[in-house]
Amino acid sequence: MMRANAPIPVLLAFAALFLLPVDSLARPAHHRVRKTTAVPSAHRRHTAELTHNSRRHVSKLRPVVSVVRSTTRRPQLPSVEEVASTPVILPSLYNKRGRLIVPPPLKGSHEVLVHQNQEADRDGLDRIQNDEGLFDMRSEHLLVSLPAGNDLQIDERLPANRRYCRPWTAQFLATLARAHYAHFHTPLQVNSAVRTVEFQQHLLHINGNAAPAEGETASPHLTGQAIDIAKHGLSLTEIAWLRGYLLPLVQQGKVDVEEEFQQSCFHISVYKKYLPSGAGRSPETSHHVATTVLATALH
Repeated sequence: MMRANAPIPVLLAFAALFLLPVDSLARPAHHRVRKTTAVPSAHRRHTAELTHNSRRHVSKLRPVVSVVRSTTRRPQLPSVEEVASTPVILPSLYNKRGRLIVPPPLKGSHEVLVHQNQEADRDGLDRIQNDEGLFDMRSEHLLVSLPAGNDLQIDERLPANRRYCRPWTAQFLATLARAHYAHFHTPLQVNSAVRTVEFQQHLLHINGNAAPAEGETASPHLTGQAIDIAKHGLSLTEIAWLRGYLLPLVQQGKVDVEEEFQQSCFHISVYKKYLPSGAGRSPETSHHVATTVLATALH
């Protein structure tokens, strides 16, 4: 039982508790629940939009088919002119029984030396008189450097101003050295190339086997068409291979060879006809020619 002197506001509060319905008192709480559940719904919509946008972005991607790098190195192939003008000689080293074929030496003679001079005259080649004339021919590109490299070495005793030859002789050397190196993996060596009349006259005083400096048997080195390839250090198989390589070219009139034994070298004169005659010949044909010439030489 309330006390008689209780304040009127307190009495009114108690009266409101007993008179108001129960569901009206629960509305604020229910309203709060609805507000809290609205947040996850908005979050789901936002997530769905992100997923949709992500799919659209992914659909625009394209697979990488290939990658081309500008630094990729391409192999250097020989020019068409070089391939067309270079005869390919593939000597047969062994017979059907597996024995090494050793052709006879390519010996020189008076007639061979005369023929080298006749070919030089036919090609219109001058004999180089002195170092001044040698310098002029180099300046006019009538003489080119020996094609030295991994497959071809030059005797270190050969003076720098005489490490030159005719352009077709340089092509011959490059082709020969490349073929030899591919088979034996060792370089050839050039002992001598172009000479002057002045030097040849000096050579006659110290080397009794040296060719004259003038006349029909003058040294072919004076024209720049001739080179000497050292035999020292070559195996019998290499010598047989060189003879087999050179013999078909001799028969075709493209070179003359004098195999020297005192100086131990292959003296080779190369003629202008070497380059154009090689055009259009297939390796198979050259291989057949080399085999036929070798077989003829051994009989």
